[in-house]
Amino acid sequence: MKIKTVLILGLLVIICLNAEIIVKQDENGKITVTNKSSGYANQKKVSFKNKTYSQPIPYIYLLKIKRLAKKYQLREDLIISVVRAESSFNPYAISKKGAIGLMQLMPETARKYGVKNRFNVDDNLEAGIKHLKFLYSKFNQNLPLTLAAYNAGEEAIRSYKGIPPFRETRNYIKRAMKYMGFNYTNYLKPKPRKKLYKYTTKEGRIVITDSPPAKSKGTVEVLD
Repeated sequence: MKIKTVLILGLLVIICLNAEIIVKQDENGKITVTNKSSGYANQKKVSFKNKTYSQPIPYIYLLKIKRLAKKYQLREDLIISVVRAESSFNPYAISKKGAIGLMQLMPETARKYGVKNRFNVDDNLEAGIKHLKFLYSKFNQNLPLTLAAYNAGEEAIRSYKGIPPFRETRNYIKRAMKYMGFNYTNYLKPKPRKKLYKYTTKEGRIVITDSPPAKSKGTVEVLD
C-alpha cells in the first residue's frame, strides 16, 4: 500500500503542479484523489503550489535548455524565464486558450515548426526556443518586445506598434523579466546619453572616448 501511495503522489506532482489535491484514505486503506474536500475525517491534504523563480530548475530540463541555447545562440536566461512564466516547468500544462507544454505552444506555432505532439518535451522545448530566437532576432534583441510577441503574438505588436495594452501581456513581461533579474519599469526608462570626446595623443593617435581626456595634443572635440 505504501508503494501504491508513493506512485500516486509522484504522478500527481507531475500532472497537477498548479492544483490543490486532496488525497483521502479510508479505514480499509482505499485511496481516493480529488480536488474537492468532502469532510473525511482521515483525509490527507497535499497542496501543490506554483513554482516561483526562486525554486530550482529540474535538472533534466536545464541540460536540454543549455544544449538548445548553445545550438540556437540564444540567451539561456531568456529561455529559462519564458519556461517559468509559461508553464512553471510543467510539461502537461494546458492554458485556457489551448497552449500546451513547457513552452505553451499554440497549434499554429506547433505546425510552423513541425511539432506533431505538443506534449513531447523535446519537440515542445525546441520549437518554442526556435520561435523565441526568431522573435528575439526580429525585434533586434529587445526583451520587452520579444516577450510581448511570444505572449500576445506578432500581429498584436504590429497593430499597436509596440507592446500591446493587454494587462496579461504586460504582467507577463514584468514576471519574465523579473526572473531574469531585470526591472521592467527601469528597463524602459531612457538612458542618459553620454558625451563623446575626440582628441589626439602625443603620439599622434586619434582617440574617441566617453571620458574627458586628462592630457591631449591640441584641441578636444565634443561629438554629438
